[in-house]
Amino acid sequence: MTTFRRATIPARWFLAHRRHPVAPRWLLGVVSLLSLGGRLWELPNPVDSSTNTSSLIFDEAYYVNAARVILGIHPPAGASYATALLGHDPNAEHPPLAKLLIALSMKVFGDNAWGWRLFPILFGSAAILATYWLVRKAGGGSWLALGAASLMAVDNLLLVHGRIATLDIFVVTFMLVALALYLRGNPALAGIVVGVGLCTKLVAGDAVFIIVLLEAGRILFGEAGHSRIEVARERALPALATAGVGLVTYVAVLFGLDLFVSPIGGAGSCATVPSGFHNPVQHTSFMLCYASKLTNPGGPTGIASYPWQWLLDLQPIDYFKVVSNVEAGGKVIATNPVVWFRGEINPAIIFLAVPALCLAAEQAWRRRDSFSILCVAWFVATFLPFVVAAAPIGSYGNRTSYLYYMVIVMPAVYLAVAELFSRRWLPRAALLGYVAILGYWFVTLYPFQTWSGS
Repeated sequence: MTTFRRATIPARWFLAHRRHPVAPRWLLGVVSLLSLGGRLWELPNPVDSSTNTSSLIFDEAYYVNAARVILGIHPPAGASYATALLGHDPNAEHPPLAKLLIALSMKVFGDNAWGWRLFPILFGSAAILATYWLVRKAGGGSWLALGAASLMAVDNLLLVHGRIATLDIFVVTFMLVALALYLRGNPALAGIVVGVGLCTKLVAGDAVFIIVLLEAGRILFGEAGHSRIEVARERALPALATAGVGLVTYVAVLFGLDLFVSPIGGAGSCATVPSGFHNPVQHTSFMLCYASKLTNPGGPTGIASYPWQWLLDLQPIDYFKVVSNVEAGGKVIATNPVVWFRGEINPAIIFLAVPALCLAAEQAWRRRDSFSILCVAWFVATFLPFVVAAAPIGSYGNRTSYLYYMVIVMPAVYLAVAELFSRRWLPRAALLGYVAILGYWFVTLYPFQTWSGS
């Protein structure tokens, strides 16, 4: 067999089987495994050469150290929560569930990179599968679902957050599963998932807003000949069930979690409990108060940015960077990144967000397409609150915001861009060219710039 024939085996297999009904699911498995491999690659890196231990990346400095304190381990001197009371959750500004999951894997695998990052990796894989499932439950075809899941897999922002121990990958996964369950006709179960998701990060509540907007769109753009009042009555009950069950689940689960880890809030103007929160209402009030204090009256500084900048991929964030200097004649003539974790969205995806979402809105209006309504509802429900909170409108705005908040917004973009490229009038060459551009940016932004990872 010639080298050319061996190299083209995957392409020829795909062409021969592309019309097979389960081909998209086969390829979903391939995409999932490749994504898993990309996130597992060099997992212990970067390594601190002075201690020969894995380094914490970005906000892992908060959440891994919080997990250490929960487990009764003192963080290193000078690190976040180094003096916190052991056995408690010192990061009371967020619910404790995700930190408890991190602590659980640390208990099993040790205080190392595998212990810190196992659950984020699992949730990252689950998010890809949940995206496929959501599209199918929303009425999209299997190839459209594969496209949306693949976009998530090649997006640097989701790849990085599906590898490091931060909260965002947990919450977006719960949101995806909740919406898929709702569309499957299980509003109560969807509410349970929303409630559990709220116990990882409060923005999971946006899932309820998505459902409300989705149902509003279904009522507004419903089939002709049906009374909107009748449709509204029919559609209101499932949405209310999800919201109600979600609230009850959140309060019940948070109550149990707080009894277990007794979160303690730090110094500040928000009311806290020195012995730790045991009341979910008090704890929630503290979290909301804490969030309201995170403002920049003079506008974003440092790594912060306005939400409308995110749609242009402006203000990316360096999470962790290791460089190698090239010297000549005793002088540094070039500096090359070796490890570079960035909070940055794949440009090939985000630069199509606005036109793709506009097309989805047009499809929702003209064709009364439920899938397009979902795209728009998800985007508005998750993105608009950030815009309103960050708007420079005196004491009621200027909320500090960061590009990685887009993690919960991006599913709307993946769905809309996938729908854009599913149009029959689009030349196949355009799709192939786009795949090549996606691949280029995936490789360019991939955190490890060398095969050795060092």
